[in-house]
Amino acid sequence: MSILFKLFQRVRRFILSRGYTCDNCRAEVFEYPKIRLCTKCERKLDYNNRFTCPKCGRKTVASGVCLNCKTKTPAFFAGVSPFVYHGATAAFINRMKNGNRRLCAYFGECMADECLSRFPNLKAEKLMLVYTPLTKKKRRSRGYNQAEELAYSIAERMQSHGVFVELVNDVLQKRKDVSLQKRLGYIQRFENVQGNFHVHKRAVCRDKIIVLIDDIMTTGATGHECARLLMGAGAKEVYFLTAASLQEIKNQDL
Repeated sequence: MSILFKLFQRVRRFILSRGYTCDNCRAEVFEYPKIRLCTKCERKLDYNNRFTCPKCGRKTVASGVCLNCKTKTPAFFAGVSPFVYHGATAAFINRMKNGNRRLCAYFGECMADECLSRFPNLKAEKLMLVYTPLTKKKRRSRGYNQAEELAYSIAERMQSHGVFVELVNDVLQKRKDVSLQKRLGYIQRFENVQGNFHVHKRAVCRDKIIVLIDDIMTTGATGHECARLLMGAGAKEVYFLTAASLQEIKNQDL
């Protein structure tokens, strides 16, 4: 590990360290250093804590596999999301993607806790964390990759729970920015991302249990494509971990 990388990590930990103010609204937080958000902001979030699809992890109206996964079975073994993507939660995540990097620490810690809660068997495994990539152009314009920032926070949180975690950078690469997914139909979104990613470091994937990190899951097309490629590179299992996921899509929207 290079000296420059170690220095970068120290600076990053200092920037994202807990403070005396809410990481979202900057109100005073008197429970320092236990929490990152004030009570008011935390109450706005929609927790994914009732019915969830056992395959993709999204919120469902009833128990059992969701319509999304029945229509297109994801390549990943299972998905996990601590929050539902709408309302205030969507606004918080959009802030995280567009300037408020401190929120990556909060969501990353929630993601790690939810993953280990849903799948306690992972605590005894050796895990490799991989994050979804941005194109170089997108990375330059934004200044950071929010999925990468989440991955660092998740790794630190899991390690604090005694889990063996290895975060490997640049395993996946993205070739280009494709058409906006929101303009496409459900199946079209899966077709739209085909060929847009590739595994840059195939050898490190062999026989590994991989936790794939992204900020949100809408259709699951990105997670499916990345997991398919990682499995093709020899991964043993792939779990897809996101900060939030869109609620089960209605039948007429599929």
